[in-house]
Amino acid sequence: MDPLDVPTVVTAISDPEFESLVSSALFGQGWNVIARVMDFSDLQRVVSANSGKRLLLIFSTDLPGASALEIKELASPVVSLFGFADQSGNDRGFSNIFVRPTSPENLTLVILENIRSSGLRAPMIHPAAKYRAKVVAVGGIGHATANTTVAINLAQESALLAVKTLLIEANFQAPAIASLLDLRKLSSEASWRDFSENLSVMELTHETITEFEQRISAAGESFDQIVIDLGSVAFLARELSDRRWSSAAKIWAVRSADHLVLTTISTFLAQKRFDEFTQSFAKISTSADIHLVNTHASSKRGAELNSSRKLPIRSAVLWNLPWDLRSCQLAIEERTTLHQAAERGALRKEIAKMAQAISAVSQK
Repeated sequence: MDPLDVPTVVTAISDPEFESLVSSALFGQGWNVIARVMDFSDLQRVVSANSGKRLLLIFSTDLPGASALEIKELASPVVSLFGFADQSGNDRGFSNIFVRPTSPENLTLVILENIRSSGLRAPMIHPAAKYRAKVVAVGGIGHATANTTVAINLAQESALLAVKTLLIEANFQAPAIASLLDLRKLSSEASWRDFSENLSVMELTHETITEFEQRISAAGESFDQIVIDLGSVAFLARELSDRRWSSAAKIWAVRSADHLVLTTISTFLAQKRFDEFTQSFAKISTSADIHLVNTHASSKRGAELNSSRKLPIRSAVLWNLPWDLRSCQLAIEERTTLHQAAERGALRKEIAKMAQAISAVSQK
């Protein structure tokens, strides 16, 4: 199945409640569900009637009249299979079976993560895993919200707290970390590169994203904290149903992050983007703690805008950064972080407080 095609789907699920969850979730993503069958004989007829068409067959192991062998025989170069366990979680002897998700968002994520590459059973990313490292994902609600500046300095401040930290560049549209920190040929590194004490940096690219699972598993055991720069997340809900390689890190972050740091600015257009973002964000299922960061809180209007912002899923921790263009420019010129360029600056101190809160480390 071409990973960029919108799937044509047949559901073969006997449990009406779970079938309704599956169909409504897929309809909501714009997928074409052409048949919703209740037993194996109906499934055979539908597959036969659509011979030669590319189909994604989503079934449950308790489908009446179906055996593992009979379901497997339906697979072909144009018919892909995707199976869920029965209500009790039993795979009933079928292979490559997934536990039933309980929400439309999680169901969509499970399906998308496992049909990214051809062959259906060669997922680019597996379902959320547990890591020793704490995961902090940083994204901007729009462009030019200083999410990369926040990610770099949040990672540096965590390292200064003796938290062994890995900073990951996953801003595929506009990668900047290597340039800002003068880390030449970082994208060609097979692993990560040390930058300073307790701080290492890694960059993901189109070529290396296929190794994401292996890299992140190794990083999860080697570091105390992972800070990942996602770039713009203005259309995050839409990208979670996107099977392009550039969305892989965002899908992983939503499922695995302990903290999700969202940066925004205090302008009229930014407020409009923020309002649109929160409406779509309400549909996303994530267990991450949310941090809303106003990166240009230098005016009364900015403070008013930020104080009015509330995320609909849960209360977010609000941060107002006293933006310091001079310090940021100095850090850029010296190819370093705010700690080295402007240690006594108000911006650096506020990001240090954020790192302290996220890392749960008290400064003595």
